[in-house]
Amino acid sequence: MPKEFARKVTDDLIDLTKDKHFNFRVIEASDIDEKPESALHHPLRYHRLSIKENLGFVKLEWLEGNIGYLKIIRFNNFNDVKDRIVAAIKFMENANAIIIDIRDNGGGSGDILGSYFLKYPTQLTGWYSREDDFLTESWTLKDIGIEPMTDVPLFLLTSDKTFSASESFAYDMKVNKRAVLVGDTTKGGANSVDLFQIDNQFEIYIPTARAINPLTGSNWDGIGVIPDISVPSETALDTAIVLARIAGEKYANLKEAKLKTAVDEMQSHLNNAERLYNNVKIKEADAELDSVFQIGGSNKLINEFFINVLAYHYLSQNVELILFAILKKNIELYPKSFSAYETLAYTYHKFGKTELAIENFKKVLELDPYNPNALKMIERLKK
Repeated sequence: MPKEFARKVTDDLIDLTKDKHFNFRVIEASDIDEKPESALHHPLRYHRLSIKENLGFVKLEWLEGNIGYLKIIRFNNFNDVKDRIVAAIKFMENANAIIIDIRDNGGGSGDILGSYFLKYPTQLTGWYSREDDFLTESWTLKDIGIEPMTDVPLFLLTSDKTFSASESFAYDMKVNKRAVLVGDTTKGGANSVDLFQIDNQFEIYIPTARAINPLTGSNWDGIGVIPDISVPSETALDTAIVLARIAGEKYANLKEAKLKTAVDEMQSHLNNAERLYNNVKIKEADAELDSVFQIGGSNKLINEFFINVLAYHYLSQNVELILFAILKKNIELYPKSFSAYETLAYTYHKFGKTELAIENFKKVLELDPYNPNALKMIERLKK
């Protein structure tokens, strides 16, 4: 039988070369009936696989203890999955620790995750081609759609099925001391491959480039990536959760101490701003308020809700100058937010500033043309 023959050839090639990337196999038609020899065969096969596997992203969870958990079973082309990675990182951005599960990850199109957890620029494992006598370097990327999480405790789950590109990610994280690996030693396939068609029945994956890590000068081929915490892969998640909670608590305490320092600084500048606005020293007061927002922004405190709650404090006390300065700051930071203009418009209305209220309700309509409340308020205020 062709499949049995192909498996035998593959086993023999691996025995001879000790390279687990060799794969001699039968070309098979897919279930949409295109011919195996068609140029569309492999693009369609990968397309259908990406749909079946959701481009490799199969589980994203928030675990007890503020732990983010992401399971990826394949590394697809970075540009194809960038939006998914960014969405996953945003989901986990408040985590005190992160667990990435690559136990069932058989590889794919290179390391797609390293840039999100290492500082830019960091050199990663590259690929040496003997045919070209050239080392293709690999570095973390700058344009990744979000700030990298370079200090959150990171745990990777591995198994003897973790292979190729996912091993490269694990190896880079380990040698850069960025993650703790938990589980079994990985499968041990480090070399890059190309696919060659032999005839209308068989094709073969052949290694064509050797992985070389810039820190070790070596790779994991035939050895696998050895975990920091060696446990059966079946229990790796349970073990990692225990470790993540311990590391996460320490990380949370550090974050809280940093936040307290930032809040103390913000309060000092806010007190100064209140005093200066009360004395109608607008320029100096604005500078103090700017410092409040700069410190808050650098500590990821500032968003529209934060600003609105802060503004409400002064609205409830009818403290006018600092209130409007805060609401204008909201518009400066979120110029495309109709709700920022809407809040300012209602506040102007409350303080009897009709023309300014109408002006800002009109801005609401520019951003949200069918906003019924803005339309009604403009009609009411014009009467």
